[in-house]
Amino acid sequence: MDPESLDYTEPLWEAGGDLPGALEALLVSSGEVVDMARLRELTGLGEGILRQGLDKLQERLRPPRGLRLLEVGGGWRMAAAPEYQTLVARLVTTIRSGRLTPAQVETLAIIAYRQPVTMPEINELRGVTSCSNQVKLLLERELVLPVGRKPVVGRPMMYATSLKFLLHFGLKTLADLPRLADFGEGNLEALALAQLQPPELPQAGSLFEGLDDPYLDEDAHE
Repeated sequence: MDPESLDYTEPLWEAGGDLPGALEALLVSSGEVVDMARLRELTGLGEGILRQGLDKLQERLRPPRGLRLLEVGGGWRMAAAPEYQTLVARLVTTIRSGRLTPAQVETLAIIAYRQPVTMPEINELRGVTSCSNQVKLLLERELVLPVGRKPVVGRPMMYATSLKFLLHFGLKTLADLPRLADFGEGNLEALALAQLQPPELPQAGSLFEGLDDPYLDEDAHE
């Protein structure tokens, strides 16, 4: 972790700093998930030394420290330690508050386990006339996103989970979803996803502002 091993001619930190501290500063300043490619671009360091720095930072962030290093969605981000969530909640004003409703959990679970999946397929699996309102709300919360149209008659839009989905449920990848085989019979996807329901996290502005899609304009409600 010697600054002299960097590709840059100038060191990345002043006297008294080190790589774990530099990574902490980057992640706190970003406020978002930063992947390995971005860390390499910012530091000029290789993956091996960066992982060593992340491991060292993880060691430093132990109770009673107020921050935790989370590996989610293919990258890393800083988050408030769970010991202080009640206090932090007094400071943070969320754009969208409240936990997901049962209907939203069912719809999101089907998308998570069957993706990419179309609206008619979601409706059939849930046994309802239309899930358009639930999908629209999940889009607004940035938990799902459109990923193209299925090459069949009518070319319905297909939906998949987003990076925000992984962040919301604290998953590194979709492979970390609970196995459906562990939940017996019935509404397996919703039962499995419900096991991951975390406290609501603060959310940033929508990535889907101005999204214009005919499959989201239906007024049908359950």
